[in-house]
Amino acid sequence: MVEVTDHSHPSTRRLPARWARTDEWYDFRSNPRGAVHVLATLDESTYSGGTMGTDHPIAWCHSFKGGRAFYTAGGHTIGSYSEPDFRRHLLGGILWAAGLAKGSCAVRR
Repeated sequence: MVEVTDHSHPSTRRLPARWARTDEWYDFRSNPRGAVHVLATLDESTYSGGTMGTDHPIAWCHSFKGGRAFYTAGGHTIGSYSEPDFRRHLLGGILWAAGLAKGSCAVRR
């Protein structure tokens, strides 16, 4: 289960607060929180194998060298791209990164 933590960003604006998805979820070597603006996290109690605990960021954005960076860990399954919500998530992130959609990605510590 994906938990959307920022509904004001174009990539998450139209997503449900708790977004049920099936994908290939994985852990990160380190938690990016504090260096990025987290848009969504994973609820590890809803799948097996997670080791990041209660704070498992899965989508985020941030400024990078004068530009914008958007990241989502979804999209590892072919079926993801037939999901309207996932396509809206990607499109919102792409439009924001291209500077064509407004949204704050200030880092929250």
